[in-house]
Amino acid sequence: MVNVPKIEEAVERLRYLLEKEGLPRPREAVVLGSGLGEALPELERWLEIPVAEISGWPCRALPGHPGTVVLGTAGERGLFIQRGRLHYYQGLEMEEVVFPVRVMAGLGAKRILLCNAAGALNPAFEKGFLMLVRDHVNLMGVNPLRGVTDSSGNPAFLDVSDLYDQEIGDYLVGLGQARGWPLVEGVLVAVSGPSYETGAELRFFRLIGGDAVSMSLVPEALMARFCGLRVTGVSVITNTWDLRRPLPVSHEQVLRAAEQAVPALKELINAWWLRD
Repeated sequence: MVNVPKIEEAVERLRYLLEKEGLPRPREAVVLGSGLGEALPELERWLEIPVAEISGWPCRALPGHPGTVVLGTAGERGLFIQRGRLHYYQGLEMEEVVFPVRVMAGLGAKRILLCNAAGALNPAFEKGFLMLVRDHVNLMGVNPLRGVTDSSGNPAFLDVSDLYDQEIGDYLVGLGQARGWPLVEGVLVAVSGPSYETGAELRFFRLIGGDAVSMSLVPEALMARFCGLRVTGVSVITNTWDLRRPLPVSHEQVLRAAEQAVPALKELINAWWLRD
């Protein structure tokens, strides 16, 4: 069951810091996953806070995840950036994984951009590509809305047939073509991890329509939609897969590949945030 008082405590703490620094409340939020913490958009003013200083925020150290929150602004536009995410495979409950999304919604965010690292299933995808998530397949075996109720006390029966914002996605695709971003579109398959996939699993994921596979993003997307946010997802392709010649994967390799994609991702995030 979601611990509402902890969410409210975190929201109040961040509101206090925003007011103290004279920063506007964020209407947009960005989550930066493995190796992507440096993809910060252009900010005029900002405040960075270790998540350990935010009441109730689950803390789990992981390489490639700074574990901070950046509250920034460009003019009167506020932005919430989560540098480093929480994962189900770290032994957390799903309600802890999506805790930051509930806080973002509590602060007033209306749009969210979820960024993560993913392995390619589509043979046309290359390392360093940015994949706009058009849809997903949830094979994690859990759902963050389990036990969550709506305002009437009913289970959170949520229509997710159009979970990822098509209008914003189309805008980014068009902009990417004009600017030469390595941007493709596809379906993300979500698994629980932390082990990487077997060859048979990868063949199955591709067979059911997956273009990339990851251990994150989907839980946050579901909770964000439940909270009323417009959701956009972008996966950085950090490793490719060849059916004929499976290659070993390590977390260190994923982080190095993700870091190389930061410049293009940073440009995309800036365009997404400042879109009218």
